[in-house]
Amino acid sequence: MKRATKMRESSEARRAELIVATLKSLRKHGYVNSTINTISEESGLSRGLISHYFANKDDLLIVAHKYYLQNVDDFFRHVVWSTKSGHFGKLFYSVSVPFLRDTGFEQMLVHYFSAAWMLPEVLRMHRNLWGRYRTNIRHRISAAARERGLVMDTRLAAITLTQLVDGLWLGWVMEESYTQEDCRIILRKWLCEQFGEDPQKYPLTPDIDLTLFKTSAPLPHIED
Repeated sequence: MKRATKMRESSEARRAELIVATLKSLRKHGYVNSTINTISEESGLSRGLISHYFANKDDLLIVAHKYYLQNVDDFFRHVVWSTKSGHFGKLFYSVSVPFLRDTGFEQMLVHYFSAAWMLPEVLRMHRNLWGRYRTNIRHRISAAARERGLVMDTRLAAITLTQLVDGLWLGWVMEESYTQEDCRIILRKWLCEQFGEDPQKYPLTPDIDLTLFKTSAPLPHIED
């Protein structure tokens, strides 16, 4: 391997280390209390090296958030593409995605919600991802309804369903009083009532590998 190639790969690896260290810092300290020092401690790399790759703390936070959302998007695509259960099944597993794994970074994402109003780029990323997600769910609602000869306002149905998902997710993270399985049961029940389906036909967990999937933004395993 040429020296230039090795140096580039080493540089990319260190940059990725700093990004993951930023996510870990945010998870522990939140947005306000995460600093170049806390990120340096998490990564084991110097402050000077951080400054070499990123202009400032906010620049690093924005890049780290984009990295995390890429992992989320890659996991979503993996679940949807791997599921072979028709339009309704793909709809159910699409909205179940937030409750099919525990990355350990869920609380970190809540910190980004508050940071979004201080970092316009983070807010833009949120709106873009959630907008695409809602559009995807609307298309799947349309396909499932058309297949069953049902007429419904797919726009309002998509808003209702995705807000149900968001509310369940936030409650699961903040309250810790119910489980991810509870969330999937609720979503399956709601969808089956809307479409006249038998819940027992759709297992709560898709029969696919939920740990190994192709992603350009891998996350480390987190244990409390």
